[in-house]
Amino acid sequence: MCFKTLTRGGKWSLRFQSDERSSEIFDKVIVTTGGSPHVEGLQWIRELGHKIELPVPSLFTFNMPQAPVTRLMGLVVEDVKVGVEGSRLNAEGPLLITHWGMSGPAVLKLSSVAARFLNERNYDFNIHINWVGIGNPELVSKSLNEIISQHSGKQVTNFRPFALPERLWGFLIKRSGISADKKWGQLGKKDTNKLVETITHDIYPVKGKSTFRDEFVTCGGVSLKAVDMKTMQSKVVPNLYFAGEVLDIDAITGGYNLQAAWTTGYIAGHLRQ
Repeated sequence: MCFKTLTRGGKWSLRFQSDERSSEIFDKVIVTTGGSPHVEGLQWIRELGHKIELPVPSLFTFNMPQAPVTRLMGLVVEDVKVGVEGSRLNAEGPLLITHWGMSGPAVLKLSSVAARFLNERNYDFNIHINWVGIGNPELVSKSLNEIISQHSGKQVTNFRPFALPERLWGFLIKRSGISADKKWGQLGKKDTNKLVETITHDIYPVKGKSTFRDEFVTCGGVSLKAVDMKTMQSKVVPNLYFAGEVLDIDAITGGYNLQAAWTTGYIAGHLRQ
């Protein structure tokens, strides 16, 4: 469709693709077209004078082709910390290991806070994982040394610290280069330090995200600076309103975005001047 403002009364003439030869007149128009994966889909709004924030995917999972950790698919690890290597972008929460990579609340949150950063890098980056959610590696080292002191005769595989899932613990031991039949008392300083590093700063390459259109929401859209948030009316042209994901509104959960759509739609529906 295309828009044309009438000079008298500030009404809108809408011409629809189904019948481009004629148009209909409306006093007010609310745009609720949802998020656009490409900025071209919002070009007509830009041409009306509105600033458009570049739309990029948000709330998506990470693809990690052939990463050995995917052998643990289906495993959920509670209270992990994840971040993008080389940045201060991070998130925390449960993490789900899938057959294609990683998902779960922690990853979805990270994809939200890092949406633009990751888009600029074409979703080619390293993720670092703290499997126990303890930010201070020295505390992790202290806990492991206490186990070494108190349970030196037990095999490393048979005594899991931090209540880590059994499959994950076996994977982390192997990833640290420690023999499965080794006893805690046989771990030297080098083994212990490597284990601490693997537990608190495990790094994996990410090569892509969820399949196109599988993302939950879009980051970007009509700039909020161009909208009166008390009425949802455009500050650029009268009698034009916006609601929902066409606006530059997104957050770390899909529920937030649904609430934003309902709230802005409710406000715009009042059509207040």
